[in-house]
Amino acid sequence: MILVTKKGWRYERKDGHSFHFHPNTSALRIKNLARGESDSLVKFAELRPGDHVLDCTLGMASDAIVASYAVGDSGRVVGLESQPVLAQMVRQGLKTTITNRTRLDAAMRRVEVMNQDYRETLAGMKGDSFDVVIFDPMFRSTIKTSSAMQVLKPLANPVPLDSESVQHAVRTARRLVMLKERPGSGEFERLGFTIVKESSQFAWGVIRKSHVTSVF
Repeated sequence: MILVTKKGWRYERKDGHSFHFHPNTSALRIKNLARGESDSLVKFAELRPGDHVLDCTLGMASDAIVASYAVGDSGRVVGLESQPVLAQMVRQGLKTTITNRTRLDAAMRRVEVMNQDYRETLAGMKGDSFDVVIFDPMFRSTIKTSSAMQVLKPLANPVPLDSESVQHAVRTARRLVMLKERPGSGEFERLGFTIVKESSQFAWGVIRKSHVTSVF
């Protein structure tokens, strides 16, 4: 259940595990960007002020918050989350969480949350609606030492990304589509993404609109 308290919203499981919204890694990433350091998403998505970004798998919104910071007041970030509990928790958290870090708080407020399944939403979108489309599906193999991810996993949508949705994403994107997945998962090859950044925990893959020759 979701508990609404004076301290905010909290999700509680029967086994006693719980979580509340927190900007998590986005706080450090934005701090690094403000110092002039690089961020993989911002760099390889080529995000700039005024861009419109669609995050198809919002989750806890870390990537969406960083994207919102990068595109600024003149840009737009829309996050799709198919799971109602996650969508409500994150929407409320983005609206009300105060960190006393002006840039981070402003980036959170600008993210638009929609409780929608990207498979249906992308199919109905007009072509070239967003500059960048992002997929960061729940990894089937999560980090065991991450208690937050273990609590979150039962709430997340376990359906793997399908090629039809990728095709719709390419049609929807003006510039490129990005996928975050485990290295060696085989998903990049299966779905036609080129890996541009790889670490021990995850990798980013890209489909650039200019490189697509098929007509969807």
